[in-house]
Amino acid sequence: MSRDIARREALGIFLGAVLGSLSDGCRRDPIPRAVKTSQRFLFRDVAAEAGIDFALGHTSLTQVNALEAIGHGCAFLDYDRDGHLDVLLVSSQRPRLYRNLGNGRFTEVTETVLPTPPPHAHFLGCSVADYDRDGYPDILLTGYGTLALYHNESGKKFRDVTSGSGLEAHGPYDWSTSAAWADIDGSGHLCVYIGRYVRFTPYSKQLCSYRGIDGSPVMMACTPDSYPSERGALFRHDGNGHFVDITEQSGVISHGNTLGCLFCDFNNDGLPDLYLANDLEPADLFLNLGDGRFTNIAVASGTAYGADASLQSGMGIDWGDYDNDGRFDLLVANYAQKPKSLFHNEGHNLFTNQSYPSGIGAASLLPLAFGAVFVDFDNDGLLDIVFTNGHVESQIEKVDPAQTYRQSAQLFRNLDGAHFVDISALAGPDFTRRIVGRGIAVGDYDNDGLLDLLVVDEEGGALLLHNEGPSANHWIRFRCVEGAKEAYAIGTKVVIESKIGRRIAEVRAGGSYLSTNEPDVHFGLGQATTVDTVHIFWPNGQKHLFYKLPADKLYRIHRETKTLEPLF
Repeated sequence: MSRDIARREALGIFLGAVLGSLSDGCRRDPIPRAVKTSQRFLFRDVAAEAGIDFALGHTSLTQVNALEAIGHGCAFLDYDRDGHLDVLLVSSQRPRLYRNLGNGRFTEVTETVLPTPPPHAHFLGCSVADYDRDGYPDILLTGYGTLALYHNESGKKFRDVTSGSGLEAHGPYDWSTSAAWADIDGSGHLCVYIGRYVRFTPYSKQLCSYRGIDGSPVMMACTPDSYPSERGALFRHDGNGHFVDITEQSGVISHGNTLGCLFCDFNNDGLPDLYLANDLEPADLFLNLGDGRFTNIAVASGTAYGADASLQSGMGIDWGDYDNDGRFDLLVANYAQKPKSLFHNEGHNLFTNQSYPSGIGAASLLPLAFGAVFVDFDNDGLLDIVFTNGHVESQIEKVDPAQTYRQSAQLFRNLDGAHFVDISALAGPDFTRRIVGRGIAVGDYDNDGLLDLLVVDEEGGALLLHNEGPSANHWIRFRCVEGAKEAYAIGTKVVIESKIGRRIAEVRAGGSYLSTNEPDVHFGLGQATTVDTVHIFWPNGQKHLFYKLPADKLYRIHRETKTLEPLF
């Protein structure tokens, strides 16, 4: 069903008037005063003490092919709706689920809650969304020769409903990667985009020869241009448990080699658009036309290529308004010795790459980044950036002495809405521990108002990075739901106004690289103790207003009842 054009234009005009443009006019100290005087690091890995004993790794680091190098994802989700974020970690044979006990501890419930996968399963990523709107989040697992849709049975267990759903894998060599969900036309039915990578079979070249620094050949994973590209697909849920492939009719025809995908209404017209981060292919930015069709504007918008006008090895992505001008900007992870992309949204469907002017370009040049997220780790009202890094070539040191297989993650603090500085050292030894970083998810698993990180180490396991920063800043969170079952209203836009200005965020399903963030919307408020005005823009076009909300609370907002309720 197409959206009324006049309504969309009115929404765009209203959002523009509400949001305006913000600038504080001065650059802050890169190290917050509280951090300078604190004896604590910003993040601490608590996975072991929390009971998360997940492990990954290859038995022989000399024989890691492209499939083995690609990595795995993770997710924060509240599968049983008890108010505490649980943890989903993907490994090749089966995902593992850890239930949050609410006291800083987790217990593994994989055997009793998740289905037993088939023996041929090779899972890679996960995307979480309540596709049937029953109030409980469901799980889509991507992989090699494997796609699985797990339906949440009222928080008690998951049931494998893949067969007959329309989301089955296309044969034993079908390689799916990241997936993202959105209501593309306000119909109330979610669509899912599933990215695909390359055509890789047991008969393909498994390893390629590289010249070592001593002149001898070194056998490592081949680059993606060694294999035929595969294209992803867009599916619409029919409301009865079945998904229909609408790729051709919607016009979402990608360049292929997709590793990251995420919907976002970047032009504030009320329609979710779709960006695809592709590996050694031009990126795709599909503009939603409102009648069930999309058009690819990546080249025209300035987002198809990297900062040096070359092809990106696009991996993890995120959307966020880092300069608080009311428009969502785009973050894209990239290969080693390539600048990571920070595309500033200029309006009018145009972006400029601010990688080098912002300060992240040179500082992120050397590592190979997979995960990429915007996160306001200190609740100052400015979105910071985290990259999870790790090379794909297990013996890269023998070929390039400047590179390592295991690499440190990076934390970039947002100074003033335009400039970032690398403060990774302040994040602590757990954060900067050299790992083979892949998936990352953001969520406040202990409900303390500080956002935590879940990170996949492909040669180790999982890091649960608890945010222990000494921030005295305030925050506010929103849970936007609809229907009798209180399903998350994916695509809802939230705009707040407080004494630090206006901020915008969006409810999404999917995120970064092979992973999914928690769906609650989080805002850092700095020293503001009250939010003066909250604007809610629902996917179906409705708008709600709320006033004078105390900070440091999570609020549930229901579309049909127009009610707002503090949960804690």
